[in-house]
Amino acid sequence: MDALRPGDPRAIGRYTLSARLGAGGMGQVFLGSSPGGRPVAVKLVHPGFAADAEFRRRFKREVEAARQVGGFHTAPVVDADPEAEIPWLVTAYVAGPSLAAAVAEHGPFPPVSALALGAGLAEALDAVHGAGVVHRDLKPSNVLLAADGPRVIDFGIARAVDASGVTALAGTPGFMAPELISEGSITPACDVFALGAVLAYSLGVRPFGEGPAAALTYRVVHKSPALDALPPPLKGVVADCLAKDPAARPSPAELVEVLSSAGDTGAWLPSPVQDMLTRFHVTGATTTGTTTTTTGTPIDYPTSTFEDHRARPASLPGRHQTVRFEASAGPVVLALVGHTLRLLTGIAFAMLTVATAAGSGDSTGAFFALVLAVMSVLSFWLVREPVKWMLPLLNALWKPCELQVGAEGLELRYGGRRVHYGWHEISRVVVRRAKEAGWAVSVFPLPGTPLPAARGARTPLCYLEKGTGWITVVPVHRLKGSRKEIEMTLARYAGARWGGNA
Repeated sequence: MDALRPGDPRAIGRYTLSARLGAGGMGQVFLGSSPGGRPVAVKLVHPGFAADAEFRRRFKREVEAARQVGGFHTAPVVDADPEAEIPWLVTAYVAGPSLAAAVAEHGPFPPVSALALGAGLAEALDAVHGAGVVHRDLKPSNVLLAADGPRVIDFGIARAVDASGVTALAGTPGFMAPELISEGSITPACDVFALGAVLAYSLGVRPFGEGPAAALTYRVVHKSPALDALPPPLKGVVADCLAKDPAARPSPAELVEVLSSAGDTGAWLPSPVQDMLTRFHVTGATTTGTTTTTTGTPIDYPTSTFEDHRARPASLPGRHQTVRFEASAGPVVLALVGHTLRLLTGIAFAMLTVATAAGSGDSTGAFFALVLAVMSVLSFWLVREPVKWMLPLLNALWKPCELQVGAEGLELRYGGRRVHYGWHEISRVVVRRAKEAGWAVSVFPLPGTPLPAARGARTPLCYLEKGTGWITVVPVHRLKGSRKEIEMTLARYAGARWGGNA
């Protein structure tokens, strides 16, 4: 959470603003308070959308529908003005991290917690569908975890953004129903499919695997989900939700009955996640002059419409800060030693080849010529790679790499170069096993994003992996910091773009 900037509004409608929660390509989000003192999230859309008549029309229609949604497990829209010069909306402010953040930090949920999660989400969808709204983008970052159950956010609103033509897909790959991909039809059954994928995600299972968006969508349409790792109480429920035929999927009301009867009435969250809730509590905010004072700690409030607009816990960096991972010199030193030994071996072999050829006298036999040819090729092979990589490695030792992760995206500096990928250029970011690099931070670019060259001496980092389309940014072993620390940082800033391990 950051203080308001000089150019930020101090009030929107009847809501007083006290702090800045975040900003992204879709707009800005502020911490506000209602006239009665209740904390709210006030979202001001990007001026670019304000000039789009189709966006305004759809935005108004979806907001009106979303206002009718009630129930215990939703974070409803409480106010909006689609006719304002810059449209805005206000949502309830829910104290709790997202499911995506909880799983990234503490790992998969136990079955009893997943059952309670599923029952709460099914009840939320029942309320959403009862109001004539299809959520259409249910995913882990749109599920908030509160002490008394999960909350579904941003139901219906994202469709207005899609109508503007800014987004390329009506949903998130891996959570989109097959009929939504192949036919573009949006029905309540799409949300049930997404619920099944979210339940599997909470248990650490990705039914359709990982990878580029195109690969995920292909598997969703043409392949059966991989559910063998799911526990028996949930395997059948998830399989029913992920049925290819929309008519074969259960209704949210049926899911509530099944999941509630199989669940437990005890504490629904795992202990580590329960402890997280204390870091996301807000006790109030006051504004004095131009200085903002906030008591308590803000919640994570990711949204699909406004990308990753999250308030930060007090112990974590703010939105305008960046997390830096410095270089680890060990791998570069080891590579240098290895290439040096190989170079010396190659030189020695080359000298032996020359000496053998010089001492051959008048020997011109075919076998002898073949031996010399093999020795020459082997010498060249031993020397070639060290000659190509020695200078880049020395440069890497002299100018080590540094990865910066922040609100604007990823930035890698190495060898005097600077490569930046903004979140608006990235479809997904993961930590995956890359060819030749091992576990590495990788991004899958959106169409139109400039692509780097393939791996080589001039592009040892930030290179394009041919055949997959992934950009390998930097191997994890080249950075100081554990893989878990890097993953948590990426999940914190990437929001819906975070794809976990692949």
